[in-house]
Amino acid sequence: EPFFYAHEETDLAWRALDAGWKVLYAPELVLQHPWTSPTRHAVFHRMVARNRVWLAKRHLPAPLVPVCLGVWTVLTVARTGSAAGLRAWFNGFAEGLRTPCPPRRPMRWSTVWRMTRLGRPPVV
Repeated sequence: EPFFYAHEETDLAWRALDAGWKVLYAPELVLQHPWTSPTRHAVFHRMVARNRVWLAKRHLPAPLVPVCLGVWTVLTVARTGSAAGLRAWFNGFAEGLRTPCPPRRPMRWSTVWRMTRLGRPPVV
């Protein structure tokens, strides 16, 4: 619930992986809903940034939190084309740093390694 709007699916996936569940990729499944550009408003940028910080603070082993946030800062600056979007993103990032995240439940290092072997290290 606290991850409303952005990264709630990543929160669920990381918890499932840490619980030992397997992830199945089914590209034949299709979800259809009306298309809208999520980058059309500042709330998108703010919530994505705040929830990315919360995700890292909640689930990553402490030494990986700054690595993850550094990687995502560099990627966001490189990918975001608007100054207004970056301003909103950095405001959300700061909000995520200064506000408490949902209860901290760091994943095991074995999960970090498993995710990395699957091609999706949790810091990228």
